[in-house]
Order: sequence, then structure tokens, then C-alpha cells
Amino acid sequence: MATRAKSNGADLVGREDELAELEGMVDAVRAGASRTFIVSGDAGVGKTALVGQICATASLDVLVLSGAALPLTTLKVPFQALRSAFHGAAQLGTPVPFGSNAMVEARVESPLFVDEWLTTLSSSRPVLLVIDDLQWSDPQTLDILMFLIAGPADRSLGIVATVRSDIPTENQPLERWMTDIRRLPSVELVTLRPLDRPATATQISRLLGVPPPQSLVTEVYAHSAGNPYFTRLLIEGMRANGRRFEDGFPPDLRGAVLRSWKGLPKAAQQLTRILAIAGRSVDAAELRTVARGTIAQETVLPMLQTAATAGIVDLLPDGTYWFHHPLIAEMLEQGMDGEERRSWHSAFADAYENSLSLGPQRTSGTIASLAEHHYHAERWASAYQWTVRAATEYVHLGNWGDALRMFRRAVELTDKAGMVPEILRELWEQVRNAAFRSGDQKAELEALESLISLTKPTAQPLETAAWLVRRMHLSMSTGRSFFDLAEMERAVQLSAAHPQSWQHALVLAEYTHAALWLDRDAGAEGAAQALTLARLTGNPIPMSYALTAAAMVELFARHPEEAFSLAKSAADEALRAKDYWGYLHAVAWLANSQESWISQEYADVLHIAREELARHEAPHSYISKIAADEAGSFLGIGSWREAQTALRIAISLDPGPMGDVSARLTAARLDALQGRTQDAFVHLARAGEVNDNTEAYLNLNFAAIRSEVHALAGQPEASLEAAMTGALRPGPPPTMCEWLLPLAARALADLVQNAKDEGTPTAGFLSEVVQLEERFPHVFNEPGEQSELYQRQVFAFESLYAAELGRARGDHANADAWIHTADACRDASLAWEHAYACQRAAESLLLQGHSAKAQASQILRRGLQLARDLQAVPVQRVLEQLADQAKISLTPITRPNPEVSNRHGLTAREATILDYVVAGRTYREIAESLFISEKTVSSHISSLLRKTGASNKFDLARLERKKSDG
Repeated sequence: MATRAKSNGADLVGREDELAELEGMVDAVRAGASRTFIVSGDAGVGKTALVGQICATASLDVLVLSGAALPLTTLKVPFQALRSAFHGAAQLGTPVPFGSNAMVEARVESPLFVDEWLTTLSSSRPVLLVIDDLQWSDPQTLDILMFLIAGPADRSLGIVATVRSDIPTENQPLERWMTDIRRLPSVELVTLRPLDRPATATQISRLLGVPPPQSLVTEVYAHSAGNPYFTRLLIEGMRANGRRFEDGFPPDLRGAVLRSWKGLPKAAQQLTRILAIAGRSVDAAELRTVARGTIAQETVLPMLQTAATAGIVDLLPDGTYWFHHPLIAEMLEQGMDGEERRSWHSAFADAYENSLSLGPQRTSGTIASLAEHHYHAERWASAYQWTVRAATEYVHLGNWGDALRMFRRAVELTDKAGMVPEILRELWEQVRNAAFRSGDQKAELEALESLISLTKPTAQPLETAAWLVRRMHLSMSTGRSFFDLAEMERAVQLSAAHPQSWQHALVLAEYTHAALWLDRDAGAEGAAQALTLARLTGNPIPMSYALTAAAMVELFARHPEEAFSLAKSAADEALRAKDYWGYLHAVAWLANSQESWISQEYADVLHIAREELARHEAPHSYISKIAADEAGSFLGIGSWREAQTALRIAISLDPGPMGDVSARLTAARLDALQGRTQDAFVHLARAGEVNDNTEAYLNLNFAAIRSEVHALAGQPEASLEAAMTGALRPGPPPTMCEWLLPLAARALADLVQNAKDEGTPTAGFLSEVVQLEERFPHVFNEPGEQSELYQRQVFAFESLYAAELGRARGDHANADAWIHTADACRDASLAWEHAYACQRAAESLLLQGHSAKAQASQILRRGLQLARDLQAVPVQRVLEQLADQAKISLTPITRPNPEVSNRHGLTAREATILDYVVAGRTYREIAESLFISEKTVSSHISSLLRKTGASNKFDLARLERKKSDG
């Protein structure tokens, strides 16, 4: 029927490329070309939602005829999908194929009538024929579609169909049909894949209304494998029942996943239940061994093939079988009672142990499977033995994530397996090493805490000292606490008896690091001593940290060249040691020595460093953090598209706490600046959920971004509170400290204006304005070396602060302050502040009346162009409203058209002035732009009227626009 489909935003994430392809296809149909687009993919992958979105947008000017084939079992309805598509077209007033008209029904066996009917419809309006679930269509429908697809190429007819790829089609009409249409021109086939992890995270966020914890994303993605429908059912079931997935899956999800499985023969059902217990792909021989006595040996392979034909399992290239979707295995296993599960796990464990005893080459997969089966069979001693062996195998393979998982399980099993307590320390050391290599900072911190508690410091002072340093790093990265100087003093005392050790050099370097954060004039002597000792050890770990501490000292002493050289060497040493925390630490100061963090140069340093980490296959938690910082830098200079790209990298996979918080804060700022304040608050909430102890993140920008988001949301009270919280906090200034006082003044100015608009007293707010300026006469800024660009940025923020204070006081001459601020922000690469200052300047100038309109028009157009480039919707909306209210033309100036000049015999100057007239500029604006007098402009326009025959300036503009359009 003719329809306008509704889209489901939560299920359409991550489909930008496919949507663009479909939109291009519809545009080609609009232009008079025939096109066909077939979308294939598993059930629930989002085919219907994708096509529905296109139908919704196209139906404004395209006739959408949408139908769906049904999986009928006993009924046979010829052309059922086409009937449903054409049913609603009866209102068009023409005979409809498969309608109730007998004459039409007599011709229904031939596709000619359908073809002619669609040709007639498409001659007056583009037509889009959509068939959902083509796999259920009858052969007659496929024949008609083939005839239509092979029809004239110059008619405005588009055909879109969805087809499930997980339905077996061998030796069926659809398989042959798909093969045949591939050879036809203007046919495009697209396979819709499951969503990746970042897109799944976005979908979950939309379903929940808040960004999900990464642990939830990991759990859902492991179950759904990126299938949007399964993800939706998992989340809806979790919300409805208030439980996690280990308690059981939602009934709707079970029904959707096991629908096809229930159609298998009983023997195939039992065999696939056993396969589910295997936990990995296995071949028929393994299943024969395990299922001996339960399933006839000669039926195992035929039953596997039956399950494969039904789309339940896939035959993999290595000859093994596993489920088409992992949820099938999970649900089948969950459907067994505990005793049955343990029994089959025991059978698999016995079979694998027997196979290893016969002498085949062992594999890490077999050993890991043995560990899993013994564990789930609750054979604790064997489980411990094989878990440790599997973990060791993973270490040899460099598979640190699985090694960490196995070592942590070994720790869990020590009591159950009756192991001696002394083994715990060794296991925790293995956990710590695996966590360090895999980048799991929370797991590494847990291991360090256990090691420190199990170790007597005086017995192992050097190990304990190094652990204390690492604990300080991880406590900050996981949001527990900021650098602890007392902890470093303890570490110095522990390592002091071994002054030549690499641990002592490391401790001195990080004592200096912590001291510099608290007092930037301190630490020079300690940094030099640490570097000397580190060089004597030749160990890259203390070398990296000592070089970075020395770089910090040099930068605070305003020696950026020396700092750059030291930080570059520090980064190289960190890579050599595979210490990626140390690498990020070094790169931060490498970038700081180059330029302000709001600069292309700073962003480029981080971008190069991120690529370097990727080349070294560093854990994603470290790549995520540097990508988040890169995004913040790009956003600051207005390169918001590059910021979006970096943010996507930052929050893909599991970003780790520090990367997650950094990315969420930048995402919140971007969303707020572009007018998506609800999304911004969601990101802020997620950042607070990851860690609400902002004292642990002194080098992040919680206060400034919270204040800015509240300001853009029209909440000046909350904006003021956030800004003052940051301004009054003791300790070193946080990132974006320069924003705090301008934002506080902005909030007060908004409060004063709101009070005036509401007719309420303003005295209290004005008193706060005075107190703010008296207490903080200047904006905050970073100490140390200040580049020329950073000095311009501080100057711009000083100007912004002064302009906002003037707005709060109601200064009559504040327009000049805002123009001055706009110029300062432009020169300082502060794109968003530049656009905002233009907005305030235009408002102030227009309040002065007609005398300032020309100047207001210039600054308004300047700000509007920038706001549109930035997609800064709040600023853009205000400027467009001001232009409309003040009757300011926003038509851009174009270059003189030689044809117009030649046609009317215009001089070059007249041609230029004509373009200004067409753009709606006033005499004064033209005069100021061309540096001539208004009298000269008037003279030229009189000449233009004479040469073109126009009656006045407005008629002249109309005539030229008409000729240009023609």
C-alpha cells in the first residue's frame, strides 16, 4: 500500500553509508532513471528499519508502494507481497493490478499489465516499490519483479527489497533469482552487517536515554553480536525485569532466537544442545566422542548438516561447526538444568584429556577448553591445574586479555582447589603483569593492592616502592585519587638504601612529578638527580619518567625547546619499555612544549602519537585516552569533524575510565555548542557515573564544561555555580581554567537580563558582578612558558571576561568591547568564542538603532558564516533571528558575471556594485565595503538603472535575480 514508513532511530545507528547509498538511488529515480536496490542480512540486523527510513524521507515527493511477503505455511496467495504493496493505490483512480476488477484479474498472469501500470504512474511522479522479506515470496512474484527490473532504464521507478541471508536458499527459486539479477544493469546488492561495538553502544544509549557503562556495552555486545533487534530485546528485558542477563533472557528474545531451532528434528535439537556446551566450534568427530551413547554415531554428521541447512549452525572453513549466532548457544545451554550441564561439561573434559594423552599436538584452545569444562563441571582441582596451564599458554602467545582472565580465575580457585596461601602472591603478580600488558587498569590496580597487602615492605623494599609509584598512576587513571606526594615520600624512603637501582631512579622521577603538580617551582633538583641515576641504570622505564620530569621542569622555566627534546626522548624510552602510561605522560608534555592545547600543532602531536600507539599495538585504553585528548584539541580550534572522528575512536571497545571521562566531557561540549544540550547532559552524567571524584582529575575540565553546558541550556544559576566551583577550588588550575571567569560573568549577565525581563530586582546580581571583578580582576591562566598563541588566547579571554562584565552592568558602549573580543578570539583560534562574540556584538550594535546597522550587518554576517561552518546552532539561530528582525540581507556577495556586464555595457565597478545590490546591501554597506562615498554609490546605481531599464534599486535586484535563475 502507499505508505510513509516510520523510522526507529535506536535501530538505525551506524548505517550512514547504507543510508547514503539508498538516498543516492532514490535521487537517481527522481532524475528519471530506473534503479534496483536489494538489502540482505540476518534477521534483526536492521534491513526493515533502514528501508523504512528511506521510505519516510522519500514519500514527500515519491509515491511509495510498500508491501511485505509473509511466511505462510498452509495458505497459498499468489503475488501476496505485490498485492499488499498495490492495495492502497486504488485511491489513485486507475485500475490496480490484483485488484477486485475482473478484467484486471484476467490479465494478472502476465507481468505486462503491472509493468505498464507502473510506467504510467512513474511518468507523473517517481515511484518506489518496496518489498520486505523477499525470501517468503512465491515464484510468480519473483518473475514479475525480474520483468520490472529488466524493464526500461529511463523511467522513474525504483525497486527496493529486503531478503534474509540466514534462510537457506539452495536449489530454491530465490537463489536462482538472486544469481540472475546480479547480471542486470542498475542493480545494487548490499549486505547489512551487524553493528560494531561503538554503534551498539550508541544504540544502547538511545534505548536507555543515558550513555551505558562500558561493562554493560561489553555484556550486551557479547550476547547480541551487534544484532540491533537482539540488542533492543536484551535492553528492554533488562529494564522490564530489573535484572542482568545471567538471570535469564527475556521471553521475547528467546522466542526470536530459537524460532528456527524449534523446527529441527529432535535428534538435531539434542545434538545442538551438546554443541552449545562445547563453547567453541568443534568437528563431527569430537561430537561423536562426547555424544556416544546418547546419539547414534552415524547420525551426527547428517544432523549437523540439517542444522546448517536450517541456518542454526555454520560449517566453518576448518571443517568445524558453530552457531550462526552466539545467542543460540547461550540459550540452549541456559535451558539445561545444573546437573545436565555439569554432566556434559564433564564429558567434554574427559574427551579432551583423553585426546591429549594420546599424543596429539596440544593447542591453547584445547587447554583453555579443558579449563572451562572442568570449571563448569565443578572439578575444582583439575580446573585450577588447567586454568594455570591455559593462562601460561596465552602468555606465550601474547594474548594478554585471555591470560588475565585465566589468572584471575586461578586466584578465585585457590581456596576451592585447596591450594596453599603462598601461591596467591605469585598469581597476583601474574594478574598484574597480564593487566599491565592488556591495559586493564582497574584489574592492575586490584592486583597491586593485593600484592602490597601480601608483601612486607621492609623485606622487598624495591618492589614495593615501584608498586607504590604504579599505584599512584593507576589511582589517578581510574579516578580514585590524584597524585599523592606522601605516598611518593614513602617510596623514596623504601628505595633510598639502593640508590643505584632503577626503582630508586623511578621513584625520584615520580616524586618530582607529583611535587611539580603541587608546586611548579619545585622539583628541579630532584629531576636532575633522577635523570642522572636513570641514565646509569640503562633501564628505559625510569629513563622515560625522569626525562619527562626534566621536560616539565624546563617548560615551567620557560625553555620549550629543551622541554621538547627531553619529552621526545621520554616518549621513545616509554615505547621501548612498552610502558604506555609513561608514553602518554611524555606525549602530553611533548605537546605542551609545542603549543597551547587549543591549536592545530597540539592536535597534530596527539594525532601522530595515537597512530604510533596503534602501530605498536598498544592496549585500547591508552589509545582511547590520547584520542579523547586529540578530540578536545580539535574541538577547541573549531575542527569539529576531526573531533568527532577522534571521539569515535576514543569510545570504541572499552576506553578505560580516564579515556571514557575525557571523551564524554569533550562530547558534552561539542553537543552543547551545536545545540544538542540534552545529549550534552547525558554525556556529563556518564562522566560523573564513571567517576564523580573530580579531585582525582585535576587535569581535566569538569567545571568549565559543566558551566558551559548549563549556559547553553539556558540555566545561568547552575552555570554560575559550576564556574565558581572550579574557580574557588584549591590547587593547580585545571584544563580550561581560562573559561571559568568569563563563564561566571556570562551567567551573571544572563541573570541580570532575566531579572530585567521579568521585572524583578537586579541589585543582588549586580553586587555579585562587583564582587567577582574585585576578587578576580584577571582570568586564570596556565603558568610556565606561554607561547605567542597562548598569550593571544589569554588576551581573548580577558576581553571576553570584560565584555561579559560590561553586559552584566548594562554598559552602553559595550558593542565596542564585543567587537574587540570577536577580533581577539579570531586571532587566538578560538572559533566558538569568536562566533559567540559576533552574536553579542551584533545584538549590542542593533540596540543603538539605525546608525549602527551597517556595522551590525557586517559583524552579524561574519558570525553567521562562522556559526554555519561550525554548525553552532544556538549562535546561528540568534543571528538569523536578528537579521530577520533588523531586515538585514543574508544573501552572499557573488563575483561579477561577465555576461551581465557585456549585455548591459557595465563597467567593472558597476558590475561589482550590481552584485552588492542583488545581495541586498545598503548604500552605506556598499560604500564601506568598497571604500567609496555613498554619493559615489548613488551615482553608480543611477547609471545601472539607466542601462538596465530598472525603475529602482529593488527592481534592479529583482531583474538580475530573474535573469540569473533563468
